[in-house]
Amino acid sequence: MFSFFKSNNPALVVINVILIVLFRFVFLIHHFDLTGIYSHTEPASSFLIGALDLTHASQLWLAIAGGILCFIESLLVNRIINRHKVSPRKNYIGGILFVIFASMIPECLVIGPAQIAGFFLLLVYDQLFDLSRPDKLYGNKFDLGFLTGIAILIYFPAIFILPLVIIGFLTMRTGTLKGILIIFTGFVAVLVIVFTYYLWYDRLPDMLPEIINLPNRKSLSQVHLTHWQEICIAWILLVGAWILANVPAILYSSVIQTRKYITILILSGVFSLAAVALLFNFNLTHLIFMLTSLSILSAMYFVETKMALVAEILFIVLILSVFTFEYLPIFVPV
Repeated sequence: MFSFFKSNNPALVVINVILIVLFRFVFLIHHFDLTGIYSHTEPASSFLIGALDLTHASQLWLAIAGGILCFIESLLVNRIINRHKVSPRKNYIGGILFVIFASMIPECLVIGPAQIAGFFLLLVYDQLFDLSRPDKLYGNKFDLGFLTGIAILIYFPAIFILPLVIIGFLTMRTGTLKGILIIFTGFVAVLVIVFTYYLWYDRLPDMLPEIINLPNRKSLSQVHLTHWQEICIAWILLVGAWILANVPAILYSSVIQTRKYITILILSGVFSLAAVALLFNFNLTHLIFMLTSLSILSAMYFVETKMALVAEILFIVLILSVFTFEYLPIFVPV
């Protein structure tokens, strides 16, 4: 049965939709505190939050919007894996794994700044992996900086993407100073547009505090996680450690280009965790960045592992763990 999920069958995209819907049924029977998710002053986030009209939007509608975004991102994960041959065999399990991982945390089921910034991270992966093609020109490098600039206007801790882009550029190609300058030009272009906006409306002193979400500053020492959240984080770290423990075997049997992809994905996860220090408003949606890279790495593991029975059991347990972290806290609050 598990071989079906590893197959080159576009019908698996339908399973993405089914899982997205099933995972969001929880919003029909339970109310979550989503206040922290929308405590953002970044320019693009402020516009988004205003457009969502949170005073009238129900959690169910926010979850539906989040489900649509999750589906689009799952398609993008499949595109990255298959277009760049991240895995030697074409498959659609990456999108399913993205839906599973991104749904482990109930806060990630609704649309929010971190989730939207995660979409731009996927676009950055696509552009970075594109650099392995010799026919790619300056536009790709500019786009990398530009996409990073937009991401931080939505969710400031996404600034970790900038050093990831620089290192990724140097990893994928023989880096030149001109290429790095082009990346920074794309990044600065976004900031210039924002600077012009604040200058035009005579709000220049508010620019930096709002971009870094300073008005919502809250010390990490004041953050108190529930036991279920702590268990969820521990489970994600355990699964991540298992996948990374099997990466050396994948590296050994992979071409150099795929090894570069894996390096970028691992660095992305490490940098995203380090970016927790930049959070002025901590909530678990920040883990979406680590889960995004983990979903692609996991797809490589599930497709290439020789331990078919172990992989099948782990896959089933991952799906069940989503329902556990979503529904069990309703009946067993801790």
